[in-house]
Amino acid sequence: MDNEIKKEVFFCSAASRYFKEQLAGTAANAGAFILIEHANPFPEKIIEAHFDKDWLRDIQQLAKSLKGKVLLIRNKKSNFKDCKVSFVDCKAGRYFTIQTTVDKVSSIKLSDHIASVDTQWQTDPFFVICTNGKKDKCCAKFGFPVFKFFESFNADVNVWECTHVGGDRFAANVIAMPFGIYYGHVAVEDVGHIMVRTLLRKIYKNKFRGSSRRSFYEQAIECHLREHLQNYDIDFEIHTHLLKHEGDHYEVDVTTSNNGHYVMDLERVKIDYPHLLTCKAKKQENISKFKLAKLEVIPAVS
Repeated sequence: MDNEIKKEVFFCSAASRYFKEQLAGTAANAGAFILIEHANPFPEKIIEAHFDKDWLRDIQQLAKSLKGKVLLIRNKKSNFKDCKVSFVDCKAGRYFTIQTTVDKVSSIKLSDHIASVDTQWQTDPFFVICTNGKKDKCCAKFGFPVFKFFESFNADVNVWECTHVGGDRFAANVIAMPFGIYYGHVAVEDVGHIMVRTLLRKIYKNKFRGSSRRSFYEQAIECHLREHLQNYDIDFEIHTHLLKHEGDHYEVDVTTSNNGHYVMDLERVKIDYPHLLTCKAKKQENISKFKLAKLEVIPAVS
C-alpha cells in the first residue's frame, strides 16, 4: 500500500483564474520604465543584480522620482559582455535604448539622456513578460511558456523576459511597450491576439488589466468606458477629472479624443477572497475592485 501523503501545491495564479477574478484596474502604477539587460538569472530584488550597487540605487531613485519602475530584462541574444539600457516613457508612448557593455554600464547617466534634445526616441512596439520565479513561482510556471511563444511568434518584434512587474496572481503578466498596457492571466493561446492587435495599435480586451500610467480607479474607468463604447484603439485618449470622492464612491468627469463626454460613478467594493494573494503569502486578505455604478452620457452643446 502506498502510504505517501501527497501535498497539494498552491499556485496563486491558478487560484485567481478559478475565482474568475476581474482583471480591470489591476495594473501596477508606473508612468515610465527603466529596463536593464541582465544575462544572469534574475534575483528576487533589483539591487541584488550584478551591477554597481551605487549606480543601481541611483537608477532606482531616478525611477521613483519619475513614478516609474526598474526591470531587469533578457532574451536569447543577451550575453555577459554587452548590455542595453532602455528608458520607456509610457505617457508619450516612446523609448530610447543605450547600447553599452556590462563593465561600462555604471558610467551611464540616464537622466542626461532623458533630458537631451539629441536623444533618438523610438515608438516600435515590444513586449516584456515576467518570468521571475524568485519573486513568485507562478511567474516562472506561467510566464516562461508565454515568453517562449511570444519569442517564436514574430521574429521582427523584440520580446524580453523580465523581473517582477506587479501582480503575482495575474501571471502570466505581459506588458505591451511603450504604452505600458498590462495583460494578465495570459496563456499561449492569447499570444497571437495580443501581438497582432498591438501591431494594429489595438488593445486585446480579454486579458486587459489596465494602463500603468493611470491610477487604479482611472484604469477601471478606462476599462468600463472602452467596454461600453467597444473602442479598443490604443490612440483613443481618455481624460478624467475627479468631481467627488466620498468614502468608497468616486464621481468622475470623463472626456475622450472623439469629443465624447461622460460622468461615471464608481464604487470600490471589498470582496471576500478565499485564497492567498501570492504563493508566498502567509495569511488570506480581501481584494478591492472598482464597480461601475452609473455611466451618464453628456450631450454635446450645439
